[in-house]
Amino acid sequence: MQNILDKMRLYDFDYYYRLYQINNSSVPFNVLFYFLARFGIVFFFLSFIYLILNKRIKAFFCGFLAMAIASFVDFSITLAWQRPRPYVTHADLVNPLISGLRVSDISFPSSHTYIAFAVAISVFLYGHKKLGSALFVLAIMVAVARVGTGLHYPSDVIGGAILGILSGVVAHIIVQKLEKGWKETT
Repeated sequence: MQNILDKMRLYDFDYYYRLYQINNSSVPFNVLFYFLARFGIVFFFLSFIYLILNKRIKAFFCGFLAMAIASFVDFSITLAWQRPRPYVTHADLVNPLISGLRVSDISFPSSHTYIAFAVAISVFLYGHKKLGSALFVLAIMVAVARVGTGLHYPSDVIGGAILGILSGVVAHIIVQKLEKGWKETT
């Protein structure tokens, strides 16, 4: 079992370091990754404004609930395990592009990633297929950018994506049950 975990750690670092090197060797990637790592999450919060302005309150509530569920699970994980960021663990190899980025010392799961995926899947499941699909693509781009800028291992963003998707599905189920209760009382 330990051998499998060691191999997984090696692959995790290998993919992280390759993407980090691509970022550092290309100015367009560097600019794109930095922009997405720093400002990508803003688009998901802007989607909430769009949903409110278009009177899609149930979709807004579902997305917000999904973020709350994911945040609770993230907090529980953080109490049990605090994985250091890759630029802390591999300080001799990595100098991340973090100026202007707000980061803590905890790497797993990626909060930017779980928020992005929670909102994207919630919006998609609530019937807003075009917006949900666009947000899902953007969520993938944010996840890749978080690795490329040196902030997370690939497993951090994969864990964040899984957490976001699952919390979005759970939130959707909860909102649908609440919606049925609302219809029965009126």
